[in-house]
Amino acid sequence: MSRSAGMVFNILIKKEGKTFVVHCMELDIVATGSTGDAVTQDMIYLIIAQLRYAFTHDNLGHLYRPAPPEVWAEFYKCKEELEEKKISVLSEDDSAKGFMPPWIIAQLCRPQAECHV
Repeated sequence: MSRSAGMVFNILIKKEGKTFVVHCMELDIVATGSTGDAVTQDMIYLIIAQLRYAFTHDNLGHLYRPAPPEVWAEFYKCKEELEEKKISVLSEDDSAKGFMPPWIIAQLCRPQAECHV
C-alpha cells in the first residue's frame, strides 16, 4: 500500500470485560464502546478531528503525544497481526483551509487472546 502524503497511526484495540477499548498510540487518545467496529470508527473520527484542528490552527507541534511505554509494549506484542486501513481525510472544507494529508493509514492491532472483534 502506498504511503506517500499520508500519515500512519497505530491503534490498539482490546476488550476489557464487556467494553472495547481503542488507543491511538501516537496521539494518546482513548475511546471505549460496546463493539469493536463502532469504537474503531469512533477512534478514526477522533484522529481526523485532531488532524483538522492541528492543521487548521497551525498547531502541529502539539499534535503528537505518544501513549505511555506500557501501552506501546502491549501494542508490539501483536505487531505481526496488524491490519492496515487507508482512510480518506479530505473534505471540501479542508481545501480552503490549507494543507491537510489526503488520507491516514490506520494500523489496527487486535490482540487475539484478549479480543475477538
